[in-house]
Amino acid sequence: MLNALRTTLALIAMTAAIAAPAYPQEAPKPQESPWAMRAPAAVPQGAPTLSAEQRAAIETAEKGTPAQQAFAHKVADIMHRKDYAAMKQVFAPSTLKCIGKNDDFLEDRIKRQFELPISRQFKLKITKLPENIVGQSKYATYPMLPTHLMGMDFTADDGNHDTVNLPIGEEDRKWYEAQPCPTEAGMDRFAKLQHMKAVRREHAKQAVTQVKDPVKSQLLALIGKHDSVSAWRLCMSSMHFDFPTCRGVVSILAGHPDYE
Repeated sequence: MLNALRTTLALIAMTAAIAAPAYPQEAPKPQESPWAMRAPAAVPQGAPTLSAEQRAAIETAEKGTPAQQAFAHKVADIMHRKDYAAMKQVFAPSTLKCIGKNDDFLEDRIKRQFELPISRQFKLKITKLPENIVGQSKYATYPMLPTHLMGMDFTADDGNHDTVNLPIGEEDRKWYEAQPCPTEAGMDRFAKLQHMKAVRREHAKQAVTQVKDPVKSQLLALIGKHDSVSAWRLCMSSMHFDFPTCRGVVSILAGHPDYE
């Protein structure tokens, strides 16, 4: 199985998380979220050769400041415990104020993050982001803009090598996760998305009742191996369901009926 790369709140897809998800023509890699994104490339081809001092400075910055390191361990611990109240306080006060009474939006953001695997033991890598990384959108604003990417690299319980990347920023000399605040148009789209998800989940629940042995046993065996991609493909080829339906069927069989 290919190593998994799981990330959340992807940079170029920050505001796209409010938009309708686009399902790929081909399934993602095993265990990889369809909206995942790799961290920015370290050095583009043709870039000037760095001096030893410059490389040393970059390596030092990537380790993070003591405050960034403490924040990373705080976030990892909260995610591991799935503590909703504590997770809420990881977001900047200006962001929480902007989101206001839209608790369903905030709950959805936190739920997405809690679905990511995480370990309290990880290797931290801090990457400084380019300025103006977040473009303008009619669907969301960023009261606190991200300035860095906090990458936490670890080995998951299933043995896969995983990385969780979170955009972070500083407000009142404290580090927080950078989160979007939906505009009115963003909340309208979010409501439509939630309805679409509910319809898809209901469709998948009906479809899973049609899955019988030997296909069901084969799917459960693949799920037990954490090979979601092979399970999706088997479902589509054997049951002739579309990808969103098979993704839901596999999630339900895996014990996650409220999948995103």
